[in-house]
Parts: sequence; C-alpha cells; structure tokens
Amino acid sequence: MTASIIIPNHNEWQTTWNCIRGIRAHTPESHEVILVDNGSDRIPEWGRQDRELTLIRNRYNRGFAAAVNQGLRAATGEYLVLLNNDTLPSHRWLTQLLRVFSHLPSVGLVGPVSNRVIPEQKIPVTLRSVEKIHRFCKRFNRPRPEEWREVRRLSGFCLVMPRAVMEKVGMLDERFGLGTCEDDDYSLRVRRAGYRLIVAGDTYVHHFGSTSFRKHGYREFRKLLNQNRLYFLHKWGILPETAASSGGPESVPTAPPPKSDSTERAGP
Repeated sequence: MTASIIIPNHNEWQTTWNCIRGIRAHTPESHEVILVDNGSDRIPEWGRQDRELTLIRNRYNRGFAAAVNQGLRAATGEYLVLLNNDTLPSHRWLTQLLRVFSHLPSVGLVGPVSNRVIPEQKIPVTLRSVEKIHRFCKRFNRPRPEEWREVRRLSGFCLVMPRAVMEKVGMLDERFGLGTCEDDDYSLRVRRAGYRLIVAGDTYVHHFGSTSFRKHGYREFRKLLNQNRLYFLHKWGILPETAASSGGPESVPTAPPPKSDSTERAGP
C-alpha cells in the first residue's frame, strides 16, 4: 500500500516544513510527499535539495485546486492524500484514515476530525503547543470504528481517497481559483458517482488554519468565498451549504473493530 501526499504551499515555508516533519515522524506507510509551490518569493535550500521530496514550482499562485491537480498528475500512490501545509500530522494519522477503506465498502473520501474545520468534522479541543498536539494525538488516534460516520461533505484540509476514485470522478475544478468551495464541489461529485464520504471520528489532525488567507485579510477572503459560492450555484443549481445539509449526516454500519497492532498500544 502506497500513498501520495500532496501539499500546496505559498510562501509559508516554516509552516510547511513543520508539516513535512510531522509526516516523516508519524507515517510508517510507504509514501511520497509532493510539494506544489504556488509562486513563492523564494525556495529555501531544504526545499531545493531534499531528495525525498518531489517539488513542483509555479511562477505564480495558480490556486489550491490547480496546485492539487498538479500533484495528482505527478502522484504514483495507490491512495491520494490532499493535505494543507498548515496542518500537523501526528501519531497514526494516516494509518487510521486508511483503515476506513479496509473495513467499509464503497467509501470514496475519508477525512479526520480537527479543531479548525467545518462543523461535520469539528471537535472542541484547545491545543496551544506542538507538544500538547502530539500528546493528544497519541491518546486519541486509536481504532474506534464506532466513531466513523457518513456525511455529505468533507473539508479539503486533509482528505484521503483511493486512486480509483480520482480516476472515475476526475480532478478538482480549477475554476474555484485561489480556493474555497472546491472541496464542497468535489464532495458532491464523489457522492454522485456512488461513493460514501466518511469522517473518521477516531482520528485527529491539527489544523492551524488558513494562514495564507489571513494574510490577505478577512474582506478579501469573504469576497473570494462569495464569488465561489455563486459559481457553485451556477454549476449545480444549489448553494454549497444546501448541498451539504440536505438529508443531514448519516450513521455508518461498521465492521467489527479491527485488532490493534502492538505499535498502537497506549504509551506512558
């Protein structure tokens, strides 16, 4: 089993490096990291020389969806992982997410719970240091299939899918520009293709939260969001929130809980 982890970046090099360090420390699965740089002012030495990293460079900011699509075209893994650079992967994060595909049929997308995310995936935690995040994940990220649940949308901040899903559904819609609503769009497309969307409620990935958007200011973010909501409406005839709320979340009949590996036993 191999995974391709695709990370878009724009000038947030320290944040991105922290994310990559988290991946390397806590991802025992065979994987590749594909970093798509969206027109940063500079590329640090580690980004240019890291032989374990696939670096794709753009001369300008092509937006989130376009960057992800570049990563998808370069990916070789059986599973494709979309990951924001402002996340901190920790203990068993990918192991837990991949487990869902092994135990539930017809799953197209899986996402974790987090602190800064859409309501379907949000849990009330306050973690103010990297040390506390890792300590929390070490306790929290353990197999509990009863916590898996079906939803109608998933956030693109951390999203896993089998390659077969992408090949059937296609890539992200680049007309959403710099970002927002492209994950709502993809969620709807995956559901219409007959797949299920699952929140792995037993898996936490910390999200520091939209550092690039905050630099441009709240007014610009709202403008972009409103433009993309209107495009979604033009494309589907409904607004993103309507597509997400129709029918509400559904419970998931789970398989019997898988046995824990020795590496997943509680630590001190």
